[in-house]
Amino acid sequence: MTNPSELTPFSPDFGKSSIRNWNVFFIFIAIAAILYLCPHKPTPAMDVHMAIVDALRAGNNWGRQALVANLDYPVLQSLALLLADAIAKCLHLNSATLLCAIAQAWTLAYLLRCMNSLKSWFAAPIPIALAIILPFVRNSILTLDPNWVAAVPLSAAFYHLVLWQNDKSLRNIILTAANTGFLCLCGIAPALMAAVISIVIYLQLKKEYVRLDMPCEGMRSLLWASFAYCALLWFVWNWLVMDDILFALRDLWNRADTVNTEVLLKHARLWMRPVALAIVFVSPLSIIAKKTDMTPTAAFLLPVPFVLAASMFFSSALGIPMTAIAPLLSVFILSAFILLLLANFSHNVSKTAASIAILACAFFAFTVPSLEIANKNEAIKYSQPPLREDITFYIDQFWPKSRTMLYGLALPALYPDTTEKRFVARLDYQENDFIAQAKNEQMHILVPPPDGRFYPQKNHPLASIHANGKSWLLLEKQWPGGWQLWRAVIPPDNESRLDFMR
Repeated sequence: MTNPSELTPFSPDFGKSSIRNWNVFFIFIAIAAILYLCPHKPTPAMDVHMAIVDALRAGNNWGRQALVANLDYPVLQSLALLLADAIAKCLHLNSATLLCAIAQAWTLAYLLRCMNSLKSWFAAPIPIALAIILPFVRNSILTLDPNWVAAVPLSAAFYHLVLWQNDKSLRNIILTAANTGFLCLCGIAPALMAAVISIVIYLQLKKEYVRLDMPCEGMRSLLWASFAYCALLWFVWNWLVMDDILFALRDLWNRADTVNTEVLLKHARLWMRPVALAIVFVSPLSIIAKKTDMTPTAAFLLPVPFVLAASMFFSSALGIPMTAIAPLLSVFILSAFILLLLANFSHNVSKTAASIAILACAFFAFTVPSLEIANKNEAIKYSQPPLREDITFYIDQFWPKSRTMLYGLALPALYPDTTEKRFVARLDYQENDFIAQAKNEQMHILVPPPDGRFYPQKNHPLASIHANGKSWLLLEKQWPGGWQLWRAVIPPDNESRLDFMR
């Protein structure tokens, strides 16, 4: 079979391949339109990314900081939402729903092309059917999650690796490496996955080239160039924007100090079933890797469930969002089924064993709740933040038009104010800057409770303020759950009759 990526206008199969590609394009448009019309459940992640996009469009400093200097709401998702927002405004559509619809349709299109390239077009709709049938995948698709952007490069890498097994084209290896590099800009779990699968792909390709007696010099550099470039780019952005190359990693290290055995056991019980869902697929993939001609692609997928399971577990224990885990797990599940359909088994016994194993995985998938349900149950322990109107009404009774400082990433997203008229957002707490600003105008600061939701419970300045305050801060109000409103008692310049005594 001629590979579509290798065809030229002078190839005899070019017309047939072009028709196939146009068919896939029209199916992509149809899927995107259907997904856009489906009801989606909102997520906190979309709210935060939308706040970042609004801040970027307004030219706020917090938007630039939040774009690159965090691991919880990564840069590629925010940039994709920024682009979708521009398109949505022209078409009078909802930007969040449009982003999810395009990312999900793009992901399904890559999986559909796997079937369309190596099997009859009758088998192409199988990934779509599986996405509808499997509850975990269906619930993930019907969630307004911007992290579906991370599923696109993973499905693209899988598609090009499948094509490489069919034609051994260097182009497909380059595209596989490029897509694994993009995963570095999608969060912790995707970045770890990119590193692990890059190693696995190199080892498998080296073995395959040795078997085929083909030269493999430079393959390591080829596979790691995109990964290294994207990772280095992210660190350079932190250096340029925050003047600290490791800024986005510091909260992660501080949160690690709060983890103990009791916390680990608690979260292990909470996420046992989703973690098990990821790991049970190792059984059919192991059979495919050992008994079929799809060994490199199966090896590409094998480390994915372990990375996802570890990321799921430690993200929950550290109190950080499970960025992109649900979309990546959905793509992994669909890819495992597709690989079983594409593989040529050496013996019927192996095919039967792999089929039974993956059907057992599918049956188990019907008993596992979506990650959003588990996240909702976990979020019950957090206190509700005070309403925006309650904060401004209380302040205006005594200090009309005083502005309130909000520090961090998730907290400013709860009180968006692109004009910074009542709320001023900053990603990092700089005491000297706050004091200098409080000398020019009356300022307040809102401090959430130290429950690990908005900042680490230890080694963080907001945790210190919540517990001990500051000599130049006065606690004016405390809401149920531990939310505190502090007022800077530094008199603004030229407003104190005692200025001459300073």
